[in-house]
Amino acid sequence: MSKPNIENIPAGASWEKTGNTSWTQCPGCKGWFHVGPGILNRPEVKLHCPHCSKDFAQADAARIIRAG
Repeated sequence: MSKPNIENIPAGASWEKTGNTSWTQCPGCKGWFHVGPGILNRPEVKLHCPHCSKDFAQADAARIIRAG
């Protein structure tokens, strides 16, 4: 079951770049950054925003877009 902040986008979306399929939005600065699928499969791992250096749980992300 997907959490409310996670959107699943089907593989092959017209805008999708190969290798850059999963993105998250920082709850602090609202900046977007790439997250590997291995990290998204482990919700206990905290995410780190490269823009503002905020550490946060996946459940606290403003949005997560998971394609594939």
